[in-house]
Amino acid sequence: MRWIVLGACALSAAPVPATSDRVLAHMDAATVRVICVQPQRGGIGTGSGFVIGQRGGRSRHAATNWHVVECTADGGRAAVLVGPGRENIIDARVLAHDAQRDIALLETAQPLGRPPVRFASADTARKLDPVRAYGFPGAADDSEGVRGADFFDPTADTGVVSRVYPPSTDPRAARLLQHSAGINPGNSGGPLFDAYGRVLGINTQKALTAVVMVGNDGEPELGRVPLGDNIGWAVAADELFGLLDRHAIPYQVIYGRAGALTDLWHREPLVVVALALLLVLSGAAVGLAATRRGRAVVREGVTRALSGTSRALRKPPSGRDRPAAAAAVPAPGSGAPVLRGVNGPYAGVALPLSRGPIAIGRDPALVQLVMPPERTLVSKRHALVRYDAGRRVFSVEDCWSSHGTLINGKPIPSGQPVILRPGERFHLATAEIVFEVGFA
Repeated sequence: MRWIVLGACALSAAPVPATSDRVLAHMDAATVRVICVQPQRGGIGTGSGFVIGQRGGRSRHAATNWHVVECTADGGRAAVLVGPGRENIIDARVLAHDAQRDIALLETAQPLGRPPVRFASADTARKLDPVRAYGFPGAADDSEGVRGADFFDPTADTGVVSRVYPPSTDPRAARLLQHSAGINPGNSGGPLFDAYGRVLGINTQKALTAVVMVGNDGEPELGRVPLGDNIGWAVAADELFGLLDRHAIPYQVIYGRAGALTDLWHREPLVVVALALLLVLSGAAVGLAATRRGRAVVREGVTRALSGTSRALRKPPSGRDRPAAAAAVPAPGSGAPVLRGVNGPYAGVALPLSRGPIAIGRDPALVQLVMPPERTLVSKRHALVRYDAGRRVFSVEDCWSSHGTLINGKPIPSGQPVILRPGERFHLATAEIVFEVGFA
């Protein structure tokens, strides 16, 4: 289940780190410690994870690396720790995992009482964008002489995106992001946040090498030391979306790259509201100023509006004053990528693809293009259509539908995007519902 937020930004600029207390508190609360217990071996492995799914503290799902909870494949038990005391050690089971991509979804025995994260696609990242790595490195727990630390307070470090890897040509391999934020053993499975507190990736490894060290008992033991400075990798958050869709776990993902207007909204929402108000008033003033009486009304109205705006700007910002980001989709112009209805309920309708993918199905809570309820062969979330502006290609992905998505009469594999040429058509379950991709 996916809620897509498409940023409408007239200005483009590199993001500036968001440092508001609200964003920082959310990143802290959404990051959790994950453990995997092997009773037969008497060992406990520890790593990190983050909350996904329902809002309002009701979520019972978290994401992490598969290697953090891999002991469950050998009879071990996973748990999520959210605070001190046995009541805050919440048993979890592996709901789904992908060993090749090193990702896993956990379902907990009770609500976690923590807020879920939002996601940003790897396509929004550029070199030198600021990022923050959160998690629970074991070295921070084990350091001698350190007292008074909160065992459940995640460690955070800042860095930048060092490299954005392209999607792999191997459908089994994960897309990666290289970054310079400090991560260590124990950070595995923790979130890599972007400048706005959205999860770009799942921290999975750093450049390490094995060496022989002398332990506390004077005996040699094998240890790992950094092979290079500030070199770490995260699995792109996009790799999770297929598993989340398959298990109907709700999530919010942003595909549009943030610009200066978005950054201003995050830092000074009241200024953006004030500017929008003045813009509306200016437009109204142009119409009113055409008459003598209108000019008098404009003078009086602008005077009052400016006075009210001045008072509003002096008011401390509140979380309640910040409306959710709007989904702004431009009208298709010349050369704009579109999804056209050829046959069925949307025959003759052209929908723009320039601001993000379009999900098609019967459930309005899961999709943007809603099919009539009587079209029972169409699944609640049937297919996802995308346009990749960088590669200039269209694709369609079947979302594990009951009756399939077909191209040239042949069903395509579920969960794997299939490239479409401009003018190429596909249908949902039946030839009565046909769509075509192309340019307006």
